[in-house]
Amino acid sequence: MSRRLYVLLVLGICLGTLLLFAAMHKAEDLISRHLTRIKPEHQQVLSDYAWRASELYQAGNEEGMHQLIAEINEKHDTWAAVITPKLNAALGTHVPEEYLGGLSFQRKLDWPVHTVWREVLIGIPFKDHTASLVLRLPESMHPRPNLALWHIGLVWVLPLSVLFFFTRWLYRHLIRPINILKTAAKDLAFKEVVQPVRPQLGRRQDELAVLATSFDEMAERIQLLVSSQRQLIGDLSHELRTPLARMRLVQGSDWPDELKRAKIDKEIGLINQLIDDAMTLAWLDNEQRRNLPEHLQEEVKLDQLLDVICDDAEFEFASKLSGSVIKRRYAKDLLLTRSNTLALSQSLENIIRNGLIHSPEGCGLTVCVEPGPECFVVRVLDQGAGVPEAQLEKIFHPFFRLDKARARQRGGFGLGLAIARKQVSRLGGSLKAENYPGAGLMVSLVLPR
Repeated sequence: MSRRLYVLLVLGICLGTLLLFAAMHKAEDLISRHLTRIKPEHQQVLSDYAWRASELYQAGNEEGMHQLIAEINEKHDTWAAVITPKLNAALGTHVPEEYLGGLSFQRKLDWPVHTVWREVLIGIPFKDHTASLVLRLPESMHPRPNLALWHIGLVWVLPLSVLFFFTRWLYRHLIRPINILKTAAKDLAFKEVVQPVRPQLGRRQDELAVLATSFDEMAERIQLLVSSQRQLIGDLSHELRTPLARMRLVQGSDWPDELKRAKIDKEIGLINQLIDDAMTLAWLDNEQRRNLPEHLQEEVKLDQLLDVICDDAEFEFASKLSGSVIKRRYAKDLLLTRSNTLALSQSLENIIRNGLIHSPEGCGLTVCVEPGPECFVVRVLDQGAGVPEAQLEKIFHPFFRLDKARARQRGGFGLGLAIARKQVSRLGGSLKAENYPGAGLMVSLVLPR
C-alpha cells in the first residue's frame, strides 16, 4: 500500500517545523545584528577621530591630543583617551575612574551594540597597533532599534502566517480529490456515465490516488453489471415472446389435445432451459471473484472428463453423426490440479454440442489436447461453414446467433458459448474461436495446470 501521503505529512509537519524554527532563529539573529550595529556614518566619524589621534600620538603632540579630546567631548558629550596595549592612558589623556574596570571589555567599531547596554566602550586601534583610541559611545550614536516589534513579528506573525498557508495548502491538497470523489459518487448514483476520477488527480501517487483507482474500478464494475443486467432483461424478455406466442397459437388451434400438450410441454422445456441459462449467466456476471475460490478448486482428470462428454454427445447426436464418431486426439493422465469438474464440464459440453449442431450430417468433430509446461490447450474443430471474421468475437456475446431461425429450431438461445467463456475465465483460463483453413470453426480453451 502506498504511504506517500503519510510521508508527506510527516516531512511537511516535522521537518517543516524544524526548518521554520531554525529560520526564525537565524532571521532573528541576523536582524538583531544588523539593527544593533553602529550606523556607517557614525563609524566613519569615529574612524576619523581615531586617524587624527593616531597622527597626534605618533608625533607626540600632547597639546593637539588635548584639543582633539576636548572637541570630542564638546560635540558628543563623552570622553575619549589614548590607551596602550597594557591598558594605560597615554599622551596626557585620562580615563574616568568608574570606567577603568571596563577597559578590558572594549568593543570593536563594527560589532553589534545591544540595546540593554547603557555604557559601551569602543576601542579603535591605530594603524601600527601601538595604541587605541578608546571612548564611551556617544548617546546620539547608540543604536536603539525596536527589537520587541521585530521579536513579535518573528515569533508570532511569521509562524502563524506560515502555518496558515501550509494548512490552506494541505486542506486543498486533501479536499480536492475528496470533492472529486464525492462528485463522482453522486454521478454514479444518478447518471448513466461517470467520468473516471484517477485521471483528474494528475500525477499524484499517494493513498488518495489509490483510492481513486479503486473507485474507478468499482464504478466500472457497477456500470458493467447494471448494463449487463439491463441487456439481459431486455434480451430475456425478447426471447420469451417467441415460445409464449407459439403456446398461444397452439392453444387456439384445433389440434388434438395430446398434440397440443406435447407442443406446450416442448415450449415449456425451452423456457425452462432459457431461464436456467440466463440465471447461470447472471450469476457469473455478478460473481465478483475473477478466479475460482480455493475451496472450490479440485483435481480434474481432463482426459476422463472429455471421454465422458464425448460419449454423451455421440449418443445424443447419433442420428446426425450417421456412424461417424468424435475424433479424440489426446493422451491419458491429463491432470488439472486447480480446476472444477462442474464448471469445466459445462464449458466443454456447450462447446462440443455447439460444434456438433453446426456440423453437416454425417460429419463429426475433432477434439485434441496440446500439453504445455503451465497449461493444457483443448481444441475443438467442427466441420461446419465457420464464422465470418468480423463476428468471431460476437459469438461469445449473450443471445448472439448467426442464424436465429435455425437456432430456434435446434432449441438454442445463444447463451452456451457466453456461459462457457465466463466459466473458463473463472477457472483462470481463456477461450477463443478462429476459422480453421479447410475445415470449420476451431474453439481453443487454455486451461492452467
